[in-house]
Amino acid sequence: MKPPLIEYGVPLDPNSMIVPADATELELEAGHPGLGDAAYIERRKQLFQLCRKHRLENLGPPIIEYNEEETRIWQEVSPKLDELHIQHASEIYLKAKRQLGISDKEIPQLRLLSEQVDRVTRMHLVPAEGPIPYRTFYKYIGQRGFPVTQFIRHGSHPEFTPEPDMIHDCLGHVPPLMNQDYAELLTLIGLAASTTMEGDQVLALKRFSWFSVEFGLIEEQGEVKVFGAGILSSTGEIPFSLSKDVIHRPFVTDEVIETDYDPSRMQDKLFVIPSFRFLRQEIEKLVKRFNIPV
Repeated sequence: MKPPLIEYGVPLDPNSMIVPADATELELEAGHPGLGDAAYIERRKQLFQLCRKHRLENLGPPIIEYNEEETRIWQEVSPKLDELHIQHASEIYLKAKRQLGISDKEIPQLRLLSEQVDRVTRMHLVPAEGPIPYRTFYKYIGQRGFPVTQFIRHGSHPEFTPEPDMIHDCLGHVPPLMNQDYAELLTLIGLAASTTMEGDQVLALKRFSWFSVEFGLIEEQGEVKVFGAGILSSTGEIPFSLSKDVIHRPFVTDEVIETDYDPSRMQDKLFVIPSFRFLRQEIEKLVKRFNIPV
């Protein structure tokens, strides 16, 4: 008998990893800074339905006319992140960000970014109405599509978002998609996570992804740099991730997939990879070990 799966410190139903729920209407969690703001909620509902329609009908990212408040938030947060990126982000990330021409003055249209990424690595961007289930998320990635949101976080706490938003996705996830090794390792994670029928394997792949794609560090020329989107999109996480308050461990796959985490707090244990090629080789070995037919 297999031991119970544990995620976020609590027992997990393995079936929930295989057949996840899919929200059909906007749901904001308790404590969300946008609760009580009728205009924000209405805007989110509009974008939820628009992006969900485009996702389910394979229409690609819609062109969004961002309003004054959304633009203000982007212009407030983006320059602060850019300054931190220049100091602490992986050179691979910085090069890709420059190639994409992402500006701190104007919110980019994901449809245009998708076209650029597709030309380089054959990845494309899929509109996401909000957080979508892990297995659904990686089914798209297995098809070389990366789900991205198109809404902006609430203006009362522009430095924080309890859910992936445009700033998180565009300034965190999208630039590394321009790297071929990164694109291939993502695609393999996606194929494996959406193919296996074993909940423990999905959880292992989720942890592998969390400590790399979301909260990964990389060594470049003797220095530890950031490449994980969860770090790159947070003005607080970037300096904290490189501080003495965080344990840095070499990326050893067996340790990574046995390490639980709490997504609601800053991460105090992170793993450092030597290269994207190394990470790609590690996921190839893990998928082979799991005997997942991809």
